[in-house]
Amino acid sequence: MRKSIRAYVTAVAVGVMAVGLQAPAEAQRQRAPAFKLSKPVQSVLAKVDANLKAGQAAQQGGDEARAKAEGATVLAAVREAEALGNLNADDVYVINQFKLNAGLLLGDKAVQEQALEGMLASGRVPASDQPMFIRNIGALALQRNDNQKALAQFERLIQLTPDDAQLKVEVAELYRRNSQNQKAVDMLASAIAAKEKGGQKADESWYRRALAIAYDSRMGPEIVKSSEALVRAYPNPTNWRDVLIIMRETGKFDEQAELDILRLMRTADALAGERDFAEYADTAARRGLPGEAKAVLDEGIAKNMLKRNQPFVRELDQSVSPRIAADRNSLPGLEREARAAANGRAALGTADAHLGYGNYEKAAELYALALQKGGVDADTAHLRHGMALARAGNTAGARESFAKVGPGPRQQLARYWQIWLDTRG
Repeated sequence: MRKSIRAYVTAVAVGVMAVGLQAPAEAQRQRAPAFKLSKPVQSVLAKVDANLKAGQAAQQGGDEARAKAEGATVLAAVREAEALGNLNADDVYVINQFKLNAGLLLGDKAVQEQALEGMLASGRVPASDQPMFIRNIGALALQRNDNQKALAQFERLIQLTPDDAQLKVEVAELYRRNSQNQKAVDMLASAIAAKEKGGQKADESWYRRALAIAYDSRMGPEIVKSSEALVRAYPNPTNWRDVLIIMRETGKFDEQAELDILRLMRTADALAGERDFAEYADTAARRGLPGEAKAVLDEGIAKNMLKRNQPFVRELDQSVSPRIAADRNSLPGLEREARAAANGRAALGTADAHLGYGNYEKAAELYALALQKGGVDADTAHLRHGMALARAGNTAGARESFAKVGPGPRQQLARYWQIWLDTRG
């Protein structure tokens, strides 16, 4: 009798495959422990030994009716054994092993779930096999839409397998399904960390999913964290555009800051489509920067995002182009005035013009002058000073300037510029 019972202990693998989950390795099947069953339990289970074998053979042969009939007989014996009382741990384990096999023959997932829980509760499941059991219980609960129980099992599983990044992604989706959005974002961050701990790069979709959940849930701090993580790991134009658009939508920015966001989008090659280029060019034109507006229009046309004969493009081009020569010629005089001025406002405006023309070193020089003289918004001046230095190739100087941008809307933009410096190819 004991030999046949030991063989049945390994049948959990069949149950695992039946619910479409992980099966134990062959080596695990061969190390089933010896069980010491009480005599009453042995007597009851011995009566259905042949029924179990017959049911399994029938199931393998496609005779489902016979398999279910034999399964019902086995399950009845299991109920009888459970009612005996005074069961030891081995009794509990093997009774539930028989129950699992009966549930498989009957196609009854509720019985299978109960059996797996009973086997775990017996304390006789090897530690190395416990994650498989817990995963299966969670999966069965999930199949019957008991999300709370499934989550409890998967959280338990994470405690046993903390480096299983894919499991954490799946659990994050369960949290999302249960509207536990903070936990979902945190779990995705944990999955990314687990992947990196293993020396691998997490999938881009994990970063984007975390950002999507945070954005849909209006979770401000998590939006920022997820956005930064995304463009740091995958600094492609699409991600930069999405992150900066979200920044604009969720923040409060004046037109000057809006222009600086568009400048970073352009720097990261993240302007895409007619609207981006048209908005940028129009904003620059309204801020008195004809050279920058013209450059953006030309870039949009060169990239086939704008057409030169479009009415608004033609109108804007006709507005800014005639002003460029005079604007450029005025810059030396404006610089002299800025150096002689009592405050830095003239220097800031002249620096903006040079920035728009791509004269980054001169722009940086004048932003520094504006900061020295004072009387200007220091955060704007530090941000643009950093932008000019970054575009001029002075990375160390740019970092220093970005770090001086104080708390407020521009500070986050400065952080994005620092990420761009860190990740540019």
